[in-house]
Amino acid sequence: MRNLQKTLNSERIIVGKKIVLSSYDTYLKNRRIAQEGLDVEELKENLKRIKKHSLSNLDQLKSKAVQKIEEQHIKVFQAKTPEEAKKIAIKLIPRGSKVVKSKSNVVNEIGLEDYLVKETDFTDTDCGDFIVQITEERPAHPVTPAIHIPLKKMTETIKKKYDVTLPEDPIKITKWIRDHIRKKILEADIGISGANVISSDGGIFILENEGNISLVTRLPKKHIIITSIDKIVPTIQDAIAICKACAIWGTGASLPTYINVISSVSKTADIQKELLWGMYGPEEVYLILVDNGRSEIIKEGFGELLECINCGACLFPCPVYRNILDEYGLHYFGGRGIGMTVFQESLKKGFEHGMYYCTGCELCKQNCPLAIDIPEIVKKLRNKAVKKNLETDTNANMMDNIRVFGNPFGEDVKEGRMPDKLYCC
Repeated sequence: MRNLQKTLNSERIIVGKKIVLSSYDTYLKNRRIAQEGLDVEELKENLKRIKKHSLSNLDQLKSKAVQKIEEQHIKVFQAKTPEEAKKIAIKLIPRGSKVVKSKSNVVNEIGLEDYLVKETDFTDTDCGDFIVQITEERPAHPVTPAIHIPLKKMTETIKKKYDVTLPEDPIKITKWIRDHIRKKILEADIGISGANVISSDGGIFILENEGNISLVTRLPKKHIIITSIDKIVPTIQDAIAICKACAIWGTGASLPTYINVISSVSKTADIQKELLWGMYGPEEVYLILVDNGRSEIIKEGFGELLECINCGACLFPCPVYRNILDEYGLHYFGGRGIGMTVFQESLKKGFEHGMYYCTGCELCKQNCPLAIDIPEIVKKLRNKAVKKNLETDTNANMMDNIRVFGNPFGEDVKEGRMPDKLYCC
């Protein structure tokens, strides 16, 4: 287990969590406004129904989606492992290419960015991801990855790397980033994106607020979409419901600014109805569907983990995440991130990245639009871990005390006297 006290005392975490806490109130206010006039419980029940049905019929829906998408000249690859997915992507991205990428948690999951940074002229176009890239930080939230980075570090980095002096003003920093990235997108050979949801009838949905994804997916001659199999749902109507939920619980908006729906390579038949594939948009579009443990998650009875729409609403209220940020989890954060780590890496990795940090408070479940029972999932994973002799010394001592003394504190427990050690169970 990593040194939690050292993590708590690091300057990066101390500064970052202050910024996160100050942002939380704004997020909650915006979310309440976005929910006004909605039957929120009905929406949540519908989301739960969609995801449960989709995961129960995933193989069938995936086969249908692949067929429909390939009929429209999008080449589909299926990758069982992150290594396989990365290998496919590298074959599509020649060394030295000018590459622009929009936000994609699955791209991070498969570790593609290391190749892109070393072997291509690479730019992250999401404002937050770009800040993370140039400051050489780690993302701390799935929707707002740079939420923990102070303005001073941003301006100092921009001065050092681009010789541009900016005030510590969010608006002026954002405008400089916008102008810088627009030039990169206009020069790009290849655009890479993720996808928020895929309908089995052939629609690939990508959400955004900034407008960068519209450019990344349309201006370069080649577009590569990298996403995971659990994003597939039956219909376009189901996909729209998830898009709305992603906005409300992800950013506190009633709808995303843009919902990009891609169903084919760009095309035209304006001249004598002769169909031409590859008009103003990309001439080549590829979709890489990544499994990376998801089939095993369903098989092992942990499918509820994959109901997640990756909005991050569970993170802000989590007392552990609020104190250690991205140190809680690996590619995905919080209790849900622990579950993904176990199946994508190992029980040992899950243990090392915070399996025993969860307090069981259920604030994540209460704030999740699908009411995913993360605390219960973590308990089940801990049961698996204990059988493999993976538990903290503190937990082992507490359990020994319960067996011997009937309480977690030991023999020194006396009425009116504080025990030497307190445990949370």
